[in-house]
Amino acid sequence: MERSAFFNSVAGDRKYKAEIFAGYFSKFITNGVFPLPADNLRIAAYDRMRIKAHPGTGYINGYLYENTDILILTLPTADGVKPRLDRVVLRWSQIDRNIRIRIKEGIPDADPSPPSLERTADIYELGLADVYVAQGAY
Repeated sequence: MERSAFFNSVAGDRKYKAEIFAGYFSKFITNGVFPLPADNLRIAAYDRMRIKAHPGTGYINGYLYENTDILILTLPTADGVKPRLDRVVLRWSQIDRNIRIRIKEGIPDADPSPPSLERTADIYELGLADVYVAQGAY
């Protein structure tokens, strides 16, 4: 099959789906968060069980994510006995048709490890930060 893109529409004869644009961009923009500015999507402590994501831009599978303001996220309630490692991810969802920053809750353990990144046909995650949640933290 031959395909060409992107030409102006004349009387509605050119209609392009998001997948075509994403396929185009994915050929020269790889998955990731751009390094400039230096705090692009940086995750930092904010207040007790809350963290903040700095403004920034990322790409997953040719799709754009942009955060224009400080984004405040709340960590799930801490375990009373064991610590855990949560993972902050940039999550592309073909099902939800979006990219969002999410917290993946780890499993409490004496020697905790962060949850795995999900990478399927419908979900693709990039790790932004691992957050240590002490037992009993509030």
